[in-house]
Amino acid sequence: MDKFTNGQPGPAQRNRLIGLLETDDSIQEEKPAPSKKEERSGHGRKGEPQPLETPYQKESSDFAPKIKINLNYRPGLVSNQKDPNRFDRDRLFSAVVRGSPEALDGLLEYLRRNSKFLTNSEYTDAKTGKTCLMKALLNLKNGKNDTIPVLLEIDQKTQNPRPLVNVSCSDCFYRGQTALHIAIEKRSLEMVKLLVENGADVHARAHGEFFRKKKEGVYFYFGELPLSLAACTNQLDVVDYLLNNPHQKARLQEQDTQGNTVLHALVMIADDTEENTKFVSTTYVEILKAGVKLDPTCKLEEIVNYDGLNPLQLAAKTGKVEIFRHIIQREIKEPGYRHLSRKFTEWTYGPIHVSLYDLSSLDSFEENSVLEILAYSSDTPNRYKMVVLEPLNKLLQQKWETFASKRFYFSFVSYLSFMIIFTAIAYYQPLRVKPSFPVEFTAGGFLWVSGLIIILLGGIYLIFAQ
Repeated sequence: MDKFTNGQPGPAQRNRLIGLLETDDSIQEEKPAPSKKEERSGHGRKGEPQPLETPYQKESSDFAPKIKINLNYRPGLVSNQKDPNRFDRDRLFSAVVRGSPEALDGLLEYLRRNSKFLTNSEYTDAKTGKTCLMKALLNLKNGKNDTIPVLLEIDQKTQNPRPLVNVSCSDCFYRGQTALHIAIEKRSLEMVKLLVENGADVHARAHGEFFRKKKEGVYFYFGELPLSLAACTNQLDVVDYLLNNPHQKARLQEQDTQGNTVLHALVMIADDTEENTKFVSTTYVEILKAGVKLDPTCKLEEIVNYDGLNPLQLAAKTGKVEIFRHIIQREIKEPGYRHLSRKFTEWTYGPIHVSLYDLSSLDSFEENSVLEILAYSSDTPNRYKMVVLEPLNKLLQQKWETFASKRFYFSFVSYLSFMIIFTAIAYYQPLRVKPSFPVEFTAGGFLWVSGLIIILLGGIYLIFAQ
């Protein structure tokens, strides 16, 4: 059992305490409570996220109460003189904003001497959980910030139990966002490589309110995962690196908290404009090709989200006409990828083209089929634009000629007959409680009772079947 020497913990006790509690080297330093003005400036309007980084506001210091241990405490030797080599958050953040690695000289020795880590609460933003690494990535100059390699090296040398590279934001709006997400959003492949080389989690999920799809308010849904973010922001070089790097390869089958894969995310951000459709379609195909290279047996387009929809069905459900058109009419002529096509041109003669189409997920014999979605979901936008696309148009025409027309005419005649009987019975229905003629088993009475039975059965059918 470890003993305390001169009121100080032994080495083993010291390590256990550091694992449980943060350390503090301040000397009788009381932080004033934030003013009401500062509190108001730290929040946007109700329901809106405050900026993760802005030059017009300081980082919040309104931390929740936290128990810390001062390992340098010496009874009777209290001094009010501050350590000139002390690194606080303002000094650290100022250095990374300037991109000045020289300003970080002595940081490693200071952290070791005081048993601190760069992930301690005193080095983060109290409201968002933003770290110095995130701060540096948010202040890139020409895609670089020379303090980032220094911060990563210092964090590794201090043997931080919570690696700085994988710490995520903690507030409700940006929860789950890591430094890797920020590097991708800043479109810096160099920084992405540096972070992945230093152990960044390529499957971290940014699932805060800002990253969820909602009917109103400010948000950007991209599928939560770093790979999905790169795909949805048209960064194929980053996508390729995340899938093929030697450190931790991103999995194409990975799903977010809604069950969406990267293909679902691409469908979600499609908006039917020409520029958007071009990059979404290109990225969609490139990801399918990458899936064949990484795992030929993987069928990405058959993965369904938690609503039971694959990417094609999701496009139909959300009314994304152009990406829907691209998926059902996709034709890839490269020999190694022809099986990814849904359209196969069999032969051509002048203006005549004969093509074969893959009807999987389209025809109504499958659950949640596209035809079922378009036929029965009255709230689906742009339905009339999607049903005229081939092969849906031809499929509907063949169904009509084969059996649908017969069922329609039968239903029409049955409904017309029902309405005639209903009208006749209502017309001859007596106004008094006592019938105007005795109900007997005569021809007229039998017809009247039969009509009532038909109306009852027809009403039940209309209630439950329609």
